[in-house]
Amino acid sequence: MQAIILAGGKSSRMGQDKASMILGGKTVIQHVIDNLFFVFDEIFISGNHNNYPISKGIIKDVTTQKGPIGGIRSALEFCQEDIFVCSCDMPFVSSDLIKNILQKKIENRINVVRFGEKLYPVLGIYPFSILTDLKKTIESGNLRMISFLEQQNAHYIDLEDSFEHQLLNINTPENFRNAEIIFNNNLYK
Repeated sequence: MQAIILAGGKSSRMGQDKASMILGGKTVIQHVIDNLFFVFDEIFISGNHNNYPISKGIIKDVTTQKGPIGGIRSALEFCQEDIFVCSCDMPFVSSDLIKNILQKKIENRINVVRFGEKLYPVLGIYPFSILTDLKKTIESGNLRMISFLEQQNAHYIDLEDSFEHQLLNINTPENFRNAEIIFNNNLYK
């Protein structure tokens, strides 16, 4: 299984490229790469930017402007196998959290994280077997990840409270300030 960092978004709520923002001396996306390297040998970045740190390589979107669902489609087509996905704006996802997901997965199903009532469709495992259905869904114009997860009877992996800080998505300036507090106080460990 290969790891994919989804980095194709516009960062419109942030007002700048959130993956390139500096947190604790390195970019947010570099935190994600470093954390994934504890578990995976091959890490690709899915997105249309060329200015990201070195990983295994950049996977360009097959069709642009399709959001996370389009990035997952492009990654599945490129890798031709099951993939582990993590958003570029989740710098605190630890190897323990990743291993937890891998241990609790159900084969041949989408496996994504759920914490309380909130789903994290950009953190989990997408099997290669869903590619045809994923293409059809995108072609129909339905780009909502939650709808696709329901359609595919995804398996939701519930996490313990100790993982809460690791699930922070940095989408807004306020989220970034919270990330700095979490980082500076080592609350993500």
